[in-house]
Formats: sequence, C-alpha cells, structure tokens
Amino acid sequence: MAIRKGLQLALETGLVPASLESDALRVVNLIGSKSVPCSDVGVVIRDILILLENHCFSIIDFVSRLVNKVSHSRAKLVLVHKDEFVWLDEHHLSVESLVLSNSLSSF
Repeated sequence: MAIRKGLQLALETGLVPASLESDALRVVNLIGSKSVPCSDVGVVIRDILILLENHCFSIIDFVSRLVNKVSHSRAKLVLVHKDEFVWLDEHHLSVESLVLSNSLSSF
C-alpha cells in the first residue's frame, strides 16, 4: 500500500521521473517479476504495475530499514497517529538527526 501511495503522491506533486526504494523485499520482487498473485496483495501489485507502465518511474529497489532510518521512522508514525503525513518543503525537526545519522553511517 505504501509503494502505491508513494507513486500516486509523486504523480500528484510532479515529482517524476522518480525511483522508489522499499524495505518490502517480497513486494519489490513481485513488482520486478511482474507477477500478480490472486490475492488482496495482487490487487495492489496490479495497481503499482499500471502506475509504473504509464508514468516516468525508473526503478524500484529493495533497501534495508537499517540503511534508511529516516523512511523507517516516518513509517512508524502511522502506527501512532493513523494520519497521512507528507513533507514537501520543510522537514520535521526529528528528521534532521536521522538524516545526519544516515549520512555519517554511509561513509
């Protein structure tokens, strides 16, 4: 669901062409293989494949949560707040330390 929402948001805000990273390895593999299972997940995968075919998205890659602390911490907000959060211009203060931590750990 998050991948589909991210693709839709990128289209709505004009943030294309784009590449997408996710820590959902199984979903990334299904998208890469263009395999659509007969399940609720398959409906979402089909929607994602349609978005990818019709728009300027270059790639979807798997990235471990351990190397993308910013995204992981933002995703955990939904578990607490149950609202949708989108920052396009200014970043939330709690993000700054995570970005610095990710930057320093990649060297």
